[in-house]
Amino acid sequence: MFAMAPESNKRKQAREKAAAAYAAEQANARRKRQYLIGGLVLVVIAAAVGIGIAVQHHVSQTSSSAANGKLVYPANTVDGGLAIPYGTDQNSKVTLVIYEDFRCPYCKEAESMFNSIYSADAEAGKIKVQYHIVNLIDQNDGGTGSIQAGNAAACAQDVGNAEFKAYHDILYSNQPDETDDAYSSNPTLVSYAKQVSGLDSSTFESCVDSGKYQPWVKANYSALNTAEGSSVSTPDYLINGTRYELTSASAASQEASFTAALNKAITAAG
Repeated sequence: MFAMAPESNKRKQAREKAAAAYAAEQANARRKRQYLIGGLVLVVIAAAVGIGIAVQHHVSQTSSSAANGKLVYPANTVDGGLAIPYGTDQNSKVTLVIYEDFRCPYCKEAESMFNSIYSADAEAGKIKVQYHIVNLIDQNDGGTGSIQAGNAAACAQDVGNAEFKAYHDILYSNQPDETDDAYSSNPTLVSYAKQVSGLDSSTFESCVDSGKYQPWVKANYSALNTAEGSSVSTPDYLINGTRYELTSASAASQEASFTAALNKAITAAG
């Protein structure tokens, strides 16, 4: 573990402002979702087959041979092979499920608030974490950075769970702007992996270049799409199946609320 320097007031205020903006965007997205489900917002599109309701954006990566290849699972996955586990006690009665996208700026913001909290509990054996990596931003904005970064993270899991977690955190710390599809570059993804002991290898690089786990990322998106009624948003944090809702409160307040929600589940589990 590394000791972190105290956060400056300026940085704390900036982080809290970003968290509030994130929460407002999430609330707006959920309102839009309800409009779509209720049929209040209709997007009419002209197509050869007639007129339909558009609830999803274009999908650019599905034309690649790798993305449409055989579905295989990373090493030691759980939940039917779709989730990468994390934590010292995989028999824990408390499960934190996280649906995320490495290109998603709100996922990064949520991780900046919650990662250290749930990681400490997972390392102490109080909870187990299950990561589901999806390609939502590719779906919405085009590009392939989500699916390629997700594939690279799965390749890291093949090396080891500690390597996956370290690489997972590095991808968020280096996340490009949402409109910058920098993670569509395999050399970029490999360069970040060099910061993790054990990932600087030809085996890992070959896995990244092959796109072996791109169908797995797509399968996770499909699972989230089904769970959310075809109106997908990220991130999703679920504590023993109950969604933890982010709010417009400050980062410090949300961190306290998230901690309380985890502690409540841990206490209830006995």
